[in-house]
Amino acid sequence: MGFLDIFSNNSRDEDWAEQTRLQDWNDIVYTRKDVDMDDPVQRREYIGSCLLQMQEAARELDALEYEYNDVTSHLRDMEEIDALPPEQRAEINDCAQKILDSQVTQEKFGKRKSKMTDAEFEHMERLQHDAKSGASKLAEAEVYQKKIRNDLKRLDSEHQAYEYQEEELLATIENTKKLIIAIGVALVVILVFLLILQIGLKLNVIYGIMVTVLLAAIAITVLYVQNSNAAVELKTVTKSISRLIMLQNQVKIRYVNNTNLIDYLCIKYGVNTSSELTDLYERYEQEKKERARFEDARKLLDSNEKDLIYMLRHYRVKDPDIWIHQVEALLNHNEEVEIRHSLNVQRQSLRKRMEYNRDVVAGNAKLEIEDMARQYPKYTQEILDMVSKYEDKYE
Repeated sequence: MGFLDIFSNNSRDEDWAEQTRLQDWNDIVYTRKDVDMDDPVQRREYIGSCLLQMQEAARELDALEYEYNDVTSHLRDMEEIDALPPEQRAEINDCAQKILDSQVTQEKFGKRKSKMTDAEFEHMERLQHDAKSGASKLAEAEVYQKKIRNDLKRLDSEHQAYEYQEEELLATIENTKKLIIAIGVALVVILVFLLILQIGLKLNVIYGIMVTVLLAAIAITVLYVQNSNAAVELKTVTKSISRLIMLQNQVKIRYVNNTNLIDYLCIKYGVNTSSELTDLYERYEQEKKERARFEDARKLLDSNEKDLIYMLRHYRVKDPDIWIHQVEALLNHNEEVEIRHSLNVQRQSLRKRMEYNRDVVAGNAKLEIEDMARQYPKYTQEILDMVSKYEDKYE
């Protein structure tokens, strides 16, 4: 025998022990072997124990009988419905089908994917009159925002170009001034040098002086013209920069105002973009239609349920309200068979429990008391008095 066989045997032993224990729990044993019937205390406790069991069984029987009658009544209701003439049954089925259709509509409404939250729906309901125009206004503001940004980018590029040109012109003016000064200084140095050669060495430097002066004059003239042209162009560039700054300020004002408008509309409608608002509005319109259909279905469901209850009550069905919760059984024979089977199983279980409490619990306790009265005739009156008190208390 292996380890697994030993484990399997132990498991079977435990199952058998569990079943035996459950069987012991179900059995009610009456024994007076250890009871001294001549002792008043023990005698009364034992008789009282039997009476308490009878009382418990009686309470349980009352509850079980009520439940049993309810299940039986439901089965009779099913028989009454099945026995209806075709015309009356057709009315019942038509009303049941309407109820089922309304229930399906409600289930679809609850399972829809595009549903809005109650908070979103209530928010859009407050803004429904101007949400569409608000989406259009927000879209226009977003388009205008793009144009303003493009204008600002273009103006920034022009501003940077003019500033670069201004720096170039300022450098040109500064450089020409320095060159003119340098040429002037060089001219003076050359002339002094030529004069020294003429005076000291008796050389003829007149042509050198003429050439030097001519070259210096040409160079200074060219540099002066460049300086003057740069100064004139600098004034034009400065004016252009000033005009650009004013134009930028105007565009920036429009940009700030348009940005504030977009922010306000987004806050007002609880969105980030116009497309989001448009989508929210479209979802709201769809949700409003679905909720209207749902409300119509709910009202129709209430009306049809009342009609069904009225018809079933008119046709002698004792508990018509329960059919509202199992309306499919009126249309589907298989569903009706399952319910009927379930009710029969319940009734069998109730009958078994009633028999147990009546025959086993109360019956055995009663037999035990009667047997005590026969075996101990001198205590018969005492036993009868205790039984009488029990019956008065229970009634």
